[in-house]
Amino acid sequence: MTIEHLVAELDAVGAVPLAWRKALLAVPRHLFLPSQIWVDDEHGNPQPLSRDDNPDRWLAAAYRNVPILTQFDDGKTVWPDTTGEVCTSSASKPELMLRMLTALDVRDGHHVLEIGTGTGYHAALLAARLGAPNVTTMEIDPVLADLAQAALHSAGLPVTAVTGDGIPGCPDRAPYERVISTAAVRVGELPYSWVAQTRPGGVIVTPMRTDFGGSVPLVRFSVNEDGTATGRPVGRVGFMAVRSHRTPEWTIDHIDPNDPRAEVSTSTLKPWRVAENHDVRWAIGTRVPRCVWEHQPPTGDRRQHLLWLLDPGDGSWAVARYDDGPGSRRIRQYGPRRLWDEVEAAFRAWTAAGKPPLDRSRITISANTQAVT
Repeated sequence: MTIEHLVAELDAVGAVPLAWRKALLAVPRHLFLPSQIWVDDEHGNPQPLSRDDNPDRWLAAAYRNVPILTQFDDGKTVWPDTTGEVCTSSASKPELMLRMLTALDVRDGHHVLEIGTGTGYHAALLAARLGAPNVTTMEIDPVLADLAQAALHSAGLPVTAVTGDGIPGCPDRAPYERVISTAAVRVGELPYSWVAQTRPGGVIVTPMRTDFGGSVPLVRFSVNEDGTATGRPVGRVGFMAVRSHRTPEWTIDHIDPNDPRAEVSTSTLKPWRVAENHDVRWAIGTRVPRCVWEHQPPTGDRRQHLLWLLDPGDGSWAVARYDDGPGSRRIRQYGPRRLWDEVEAAFRAWTAAGKPPLDRSRITISANTQAVT
């Protein structure tokens, strides 16, 4: 298998923009993959694959339009273990990667900052298109950074590779015409450093997420003369979060849904409505930060469903009980926040606006505020 096979597969779905064909053909993807990887099977379960044990299958995987998983749990889960909880680094699906590069809309002479080097393949494509001196890439994981830098030099594409947190950007190499992040940032927390280091008229492309879940939009921002940036979703993607923007680990196992300390109220809103699709989860997530949810079905001794809301940071929680019957639902809330009240208000505001889909969002960033409308 060769890069030509991958390009042919991408051509079959119309995924190779003319502007990126030459760069795509010039960069061998397999040079940027570790010898030990995981590849999802037909059921979406990661399976270990070794170049040493099965070189033909390994090479074939490198040149398919699929993501290659390269790290779980920040390296704590060691290959070939398949019990890892979270994939924390990968070579993105090429079709998705090309969508991001198309949204970035680079031109000759542009200087690009990439946040999240990963394997280095994305930076290599940028370097093949723009020249290595015009590409700066940052990776927070030192093990991944070293491997990526070695691969980039081996491929003859010695971009400026910085090992460190990408949240502050790289002011020493600024200003940039383009900034691209290969990891999702939390809505309301896009680093203003990225805006400040981008020339007016420049573009920032990044996935964005909320703790409430749902789709992750790819957002394209334009940087304005007044130092603000305005963005709109240009598609829906699946990306891991920037490390400092991950949802903290949480559980409701320690919470008693009948806790007598909780404030009791009722609501006429059917609780499942607040999480029933991606658009409503995005609408609520953008209005109610730092809130997660979980559904518990009925059990043998409990005939009602439970919908839980939790702030993993301050411990606030709410639980709504419901079944198929008519009437209002009982709500219990505890902690500094009244999470059900916040979520219900966000849902009703979204409904009053005509239930706009995620794709109609407009995100505005300034030095002091960030807003979604």
